[in-house]
Amino acid sequence: MYKLEELKKLEKKKLLEEIKKAEKELFKDGFEVKTGQAKASHKLRINKRYIAQMKTLLNS
Repeated sequence: MYKLEELKKLEKKKLLEEIKKAEKELFKDGFEVKTGQAKASHKLRINKRYIAQMKTLLNS
């Protein structure tokens, strides 16, 4: 995961790749939480926020 300042410096293409990667991670973590395998359910909230930040930068 990049910090916000690092995200601002990324190119659009790299930002899109990072969004896809984060969305895959979110799906995987969500599945683990629902099946009871995950021990770190807080990752869902962190990942959702990270994706939102990247999409906001993409649209600005």
